[in-house]
Amino acid sequence: MRTRLLLNLLFFLPLAGGTGPLEPFITPSRLCALHRPPGWLVQEEPGDASFALEVRSPDGASRVRLAWTRTGGKAVEALRRLFAAELRSHPDARLSEVYASGDGARAVATVRFRQGGAPCAGRFFVEADGRRAVLQSYLAPEAQLAAQRAILMNVMMSVAFIQPPRGAQAPPPLRWTLVERRAQDGSLRLKVPEEWTFLAVRGTVLAGAPGGGAGFIFTTFSGNPVLRGASVLQGVIGQPYLPPGRTLPVVLQGFGHRDINLLADAPDPAAAAQYRAAVGRPAEASDLVATWTSKGGSDCLGGFKVINAVPVVMGQWSCIVAGVWGPRRDFGRHLPLLEQVAASCEVNDAYARRYIQDGLANLRRLQAETSRKLQELAYARADQQKAWEDRQARKDYMDSKWDDYRRGNSYWVSDLEGGKVYQTDPHGTRDTATGDYYEGGGYTWTQFEGRNPRHASETMREVSSYELEHGVPPG
Repeated sequence: MRTRLLLNLLFFLPLAGGTGPLEPFITPSRLCALHRPPGWLVQEEPGDASFALEVRSPDGASRVRLAWTRTGGKAVEALRRLFAAELRSHPDARLSEVYASGDGARAVATVRFRQGGAPCAGRFFVEADGRRAVLQSYLAPEAQLAAQRAILMNVMMSVAFIQPPRGAQAPPPLRWTLVERRAQDGSLRLKVPEEWTFLAVRGTVLAGAPGGGAGFIFTTFSGNPVLRGASVLQGVIGQPYLPPGRTLPVVLQGFGHRDINLLADAPDPAAAAQYRAAVGRPAEASDLVATWTSKGGSDCLGGFKVINAVPVVMGQWSCIVAGVWGPRRDFGRHLPLLEQVAASCEVNDAYARRYIQDGLANLRRLQAETSRKLQELAYARADQQKAWEDRQARKDYMDSKWDDYRRGNSYWVSDLEGGKVYQTDPHGTRDTATGDYYEGGGYTWTQFEGRNPRHASETMREVSSYELEHGVPPG
């Protein structure tokens, strides 16, 4: 009984000190996600039959270490191996308060040693099932252990393996029938889905799906810092010269879009040189990727080529914008269609047609890179959410054990009686099915060892109130 009470204290009291400041972190191998104090170092140690992860303070004095091995045996044997490894770096290390569960699956111990002349202490936690073992430990200078214990425990419990979805297949690309549209002045023709709107004049075009969720643009703007009242819808940017990366948000905002976020800005010196050779003016060119919310409320992702001719003496400048966009969450399915639309654009200007087509290669590259980063971010967020939910479940489980201890309650399940539950309290043991109550003589909470009052041959297994409510302990 004393062993069980001490184990309750040793496992569940460390969380009473709070959580401390932690930040999410994904290991370089992208195998694990965890939360750590800012500035702490994370090191992975892969092996043939093991994997270890260590989170260490900048000064190296405090650390959390987790290891997974395929070696068999009981938890005490794994604990002995863990302690032997610690002895190699700290020959003066000593174990105390060693406790093990009756089935040999779990063990815990306190370790103490001196490091740099200062006494250090920590805890080892081991679980083993005969085929593999999980070793967890935290260490800190003994003078700081009380203050750091809660943070170290939370770092230890936050570690989760990242498991990308398996067998997931990308949905097929969209297959729409395109119809050819022509500008009334004969300057341009373009193939678009039948339901798209189509506005074209003087070799420029703006075409898009209803609601603005997808579309194609090839148009020009005049930059004039004098015409402050002019608008993008009038074809004028009433501001001093802006580089391409700053021009695109102004254009999108001028069309009524909001929440504009520039994800990529890749300068294209070759396109700028081609523009200068064709037009005779120096220019800046960039391939851009951006996200925004359209005027109609659609979340969009788009790729654009923006070429800005530098200002003349009076400050006037010009801008060419060409690009495609589609739904942010489904851009990959729309991209083949958008490429067909863009490739079909025929303008009576050889240079305009050439840079639209050449820009598609850069667009696909930037889109792939952006999609990868967004996907990695989504995986990390999902894993962090799952890790947070798992930590909450473990916290609820530990809170239930601590609450059982404070109330002087424990619960015991009789497999012989088909899962019947007995509850002990400071005065005796109650049969929760029949209401029979057994007092004194080894039936009180401090004395009861699990022997079935009705069947003395059975030693019942103890469970927590959390397990009674949820059926199983948290994973």
